[in-house]
Amino acid sequence: MKHQRGVVLLLALILSLLLGLFAASALRDALLETRMAGYLRDSLQAFEQAEATLLAGEAELHRAPPQQCQACLPPAHPHDLQGQWQASKSGYFQLQNLGESTRAAHMPKGEPVTLYRVTAVSRQAESRQVLEAVYAIPAAQAQAPQRILWRQRLRED
Repeated sequence: MKHQRGVVLLLALILSLLLGLFAASALRDALLETRMAGYLRDSLQAFEQAEATLLAGEAELHRAPPQQCQACLPPAHPHDLQGQWQASKSGYFQLQNLGESTRAAHMPKGEPVTLYRVTAVSRQAESRQVLEAVYAIPAAQAQAPQRILWRQRLRED
């Protein structure tokens, strides 16, 4: 009888230890999922800021289109905001006049249009997002810019 009391105590300690390990594992997993959800929320918020900045760049393009540039390469390191950027309340954008073309995608064939590149960067620095869009404005009649190309630029490390 005395031996049984020791075995029951030992089994109770082992079961308590296992339950503690399971609880610690569940807590760690919950903490990891919470962090992942926070990173996803920050990334989506930065994406929304970049899209709003892209629209602000489009509005500026309609208001005051830039002169044609000579070497119209996209900004080399937009995540680091090097070069000339215009600020909006949601981020920073850069406008470039790419020149005229009669072969723009999603436009009537042979219609001359002026192409503009808008590069938008979200204001949020931790999970910064960069979007680029090319807009076409028909040369014959002034109308709102039409987005013909869009891409998301990822950080190049």
